[in-house]
Amino acid sequence: MLELQAVITRNMAEGICLVRATDAVFVYANPKFEQMFAYDPGELIGQHVSIVNYGDKYHTPEDVNQAIRTTILKHGEATYEVHNIKKDGTPFWCSATASVFEHPEYGSVLVAIHQDITEQKQAEEKIKASLKEKEVLLKEIHHRVKNNLGIVSSLLQMQCRRTQDPVVTAILRDSQNRIASIALVHEKLYRSEDLADIDFAQYIPDLTTHLFDSYNVSSSQIKLNIQVDNASLDIETAIPCGLIINELVSNALKYAFVGNRGGKIEVKFYQKSESNLILIIKDNGVGLPENFDSKKTKTLGITLVQGLVKQLRGKLEINSQQGTEFRITFTNSRT
Repeated sequence: MLELQAVITRNMAEGICLVRATDAVFVYANPKFEQMFAYDPGELIGQHVSIVNYGDKYHTPEDVNQAIRTTILKHGEATYEVHNIKKDGTPFWCSATASVFEHPEYGSVLVAIHQDITEQKQAEEKIKASLKEKEVLLKEIHHRVKNNLGIVSSLLQMQCRRTQDPVVTAILRDSQNRIASIALVHEKLYRSEDLADIDFAQYIPDLTTHLFDSYNVSSSQIKLNIQVDNASLDIETAIPCGLIINELVSNALKYAFVGNRGGKIEVKFYQKSESNLILIIKDNGVGLPENFDSKKTKTLGITLVQGLVKQLRGKLEINSQQGTEFRITFTNSRT
């Protein structure tokens, strides 16, 4: 059995070495280990183990050896990746598993099994570089979409200045705000570290502030109360949500506080359960008309909100007591 184990050790695909624990000197290396590090048979025996460790400006080969040796002796075994160096100076990566063993001849030794993972590491680096390149391109796309939407908004603004019809002016301004709500999503993605998510806790205050400025409403006249849980939405969910907030807050600013009446608007966004999200837009204004029927109402704003709620596969509830409250319940697409 001992002879069989010796044959297996000599011919196995992984490199094996024995390093004396007291002085970190090689006492054995199988042929695969010697080939891996480009040493002649028996050449490593008696050499200090740091000869195979790669050093840089931050860590010397001995620093690497001490870190590995300390971990193994402390825990009895360890699995790690280590940057090594061949005899000719070529650096390469190894995956290693090492443990402590009491050898009858050499005393306490560290038994390490090494496998060359340089190709795997290079493949990982290529994938990381490719992902970084795609991330930069995606950021650029979001930036350009935001800029193009800004151009469209500017064209509408120019058209608005050329008309004297207040109805047309109002329509153009509403269109500008809808475009702004979409552009803001792309701006948040452009500036976000995570291109898959939009931080809605930052998005809602920015959007509502823009609407107050657009309709020239003072925050001292109409108070804005925002309560938003930390929530991240993907772009497919964020754009409909942004448009819904845009429509309902705009409607409140335009119609809820007639005759310079003061009041407040509340925007709440929170997670009801693991998968359900709640969006509430509420005001204490004059409320909806007595004959209001959401199913029969054909105004663009309500029709748009209903379509967006349907797109989110959500549920819309309207309460018109003591002002107006819109409650939208929908499922987070990420769960």
